[in-house]
Amino acid sequence: MPALRTVHARPAPRQAAAVTPLLVLVAVAVAGGYWWFAGRSADEDNSRGILLHTVEQDDFVLEITERGEIESAGVTEVRSQVRSKNTAGVSILKIVPEGTVVAEGDFLVQLDNSALKEERTNQQIVVNTSEAVVIEARNLFDTAKIAKKEYLEGTFVQEKQTIESEIFVAEENLNRAREYYEFSKKLASKGYVNELQLEADQFAVEKSLKELEAARTKLRVLEEFTKAKMLKQLESDIATAQAKWQSEMKSAGLDTEKLRDIEDQITKCEIFSPKAGTVVYAHERDVRGQGDFVVEEGAIVRERQAIIRLPDPSAMRVQLKVNESLIQYVRKDMPAEIRPVGIGDHVLSGKVVSVNRYAEPTGWRKANVKEYKAYVSVNSPPAELRSGMTTSVTIRCADVPDAVQAPVQAVYAHGEDYYCFVYAEAGWEARRVACGPSNDRFFVIEDGLAPGDRVAMNPREYREVVDLPELAPEKAQRAVPLSGDEPGDVATAEDGKSANSGA
Repeated sequence: MPALRTVHARPAPRQAAAVTPLLVLVAVAVAGGYWWFAGRSADEDNSRGILLHTVEQDDFVLEITERGEIESAGVTEVRSQVRSKNTAGVSILKIVPEGTVVAEGDFLVQLDNSALKEERTNQQIVVNTSEAVVIEARNLFDTAKIAKKEYLEGTFVQEKQTIESEIFVAEENLNRAREYYEFSKKLASKGYVNELQLEADQFAVEKSLKELEAARTKLRVLEEFTKAKMLKQLESDIATAQAKWQSEMKSAGLDTEKLRDIEDQITKCEIFSPKAGTVVYAHERDVRGQGDFVVEEGAIVRERQAIIRLPDPSAMRVQLKVNESLIQYVRKDMPAEIRPVGIGDHVLSGKVVSVNRYAEPTGWRKANVKEYKAYVSVNSPPAELRSGMTTSVTIRCADVPDAVQAPVQAVYAHGEDYYCFVYAEAGWEARRVACGPSNDRFFVIEDGLAPGDRVAMNPREYREVVDLPELAPEKAQRAVPLSGDEPGDVATAEDGKSANSGA
């Protein structure tokens, strides 16, 4: 009799449960195989050094953020007008406390004027002596003029009259001698006068004639020579006395001017406010951050050195320093956001008003770092904004909506043109691109690329597999500028990295 086999029927749901683990195992195996093949393919790509970036189209923004200090754009500086004469300066005897609100004409600073007062006393003595010398020189000048007039109207006339009298007497004597001689000759012809007496009468005539000629010569010498000589001498005395008088007057004027200058310097030792404002001490610090000049009583102040600043709260600005790698992007009238420290989360608006052309002096700690000063105005400054506050300034340098962008490392300079190496299924392709603005990461590609293109991040690795125009060796590599506005500010294309750092 055959053996009987017992068959047990299984419900349908349990059969489905037995099939499900098998399907899971199959799915896991397929996924693992796919992962293995994908990973292997990726390893092969990495082994070939392919590093690609997919070009995207997005809003491009270039912003620079720097720290700065709030200051008044309309600040009035009160400086020392007292000259330093062979000294380091003058000391501050008295000064109003910092933060004092002053009106126009209020007292601010009293400088030491003791040395000036002593100098004024000595100079007053010099002025008095100079005035006495001027009076003496003027008297000599007046005397010289009187002497000339005395000679012309007195001495010369007197001498001339004397000589004319001598001539008159000589003429009269000559006439008498001639008459007497003629009478003697008649008497001699009749025998009444001897020859000796006649000769004596003739001699008297000749003597009288000589005396007349001598008197006339004396008059001619007086008029032609003596008078001219005396006039020259007297005029010379007048000119000399006048020159000395003028010289002494000028010397006295200089002495008087010096005295007035000393008095003016004494007046300037007391300084008053030129306008209403809040007193801010004009401290100075050297490049090491140590105190160079601290405004306080007893401090020595040089000529033209600022002592107090009176800021205008209605016109505020930010002074900041921009690194030389970023200064190429900052331009006048660019908008800026200002976030002062200490007044909450206020964000103020402003714009760039000026950028210095030359770099600021650097200390020994930052000998290789060049920075340029820039000034940003503050629109509608709030009342709590004060000079000296630290602030963060963000300058919006460029804003290009929907811009096609490529990494700066992907741009390759070749001669005068720029290229990106695009990877496609057909292989590598060198495309010439037109570059626009850039930040530290991306260039704006104005022409040559489209969104979705894959470009090499290390284009130098594929230089040999792309077709580029032939160039002279010295022009084969050049710098890639990171801004279309400043071709001179560049980053090297050879290392494929930016030389600048953005914000």
